[in-house]
Amino acid sequence: MDQYNQYQQPQAIVTPTSAIPSPPSSVLGVNVQDSQFWKGALLGAAVALLVTNESVQKGVIKGISSLSAAAQSGMEEMKEKFEDAKAEAKAEMAGRTE
Repeated sequence: MDQYNQYQQPQAIVTPTSAIPSPPSSVLGVNVQDSQFWKGALLGAAVALLVTNESVQKGVIKGISSLSAAAQSGMEEMKEKFEDAKAEAKAEMAGRTE
């Protein structure tokens, strides 16, 4: 008689789910699940909007201009304070030597 039972069914091979490969996460060779990809995509979209939209350009230029003016007046204020402190130090030195 045959060594196998004629009624025995072949056993199914069960593999763990970790052995099943996940679907590819890249499109045209680009890993779309990578956070660096999405950061770059968002930055690229922002730059494209800035370069092509006139109202955005005006707003950015206006903002940079106001920041520049604030920085300039801040520098002038610092120069004034420095000169005042320098004059006070000279006056104190002159008062001590007399």
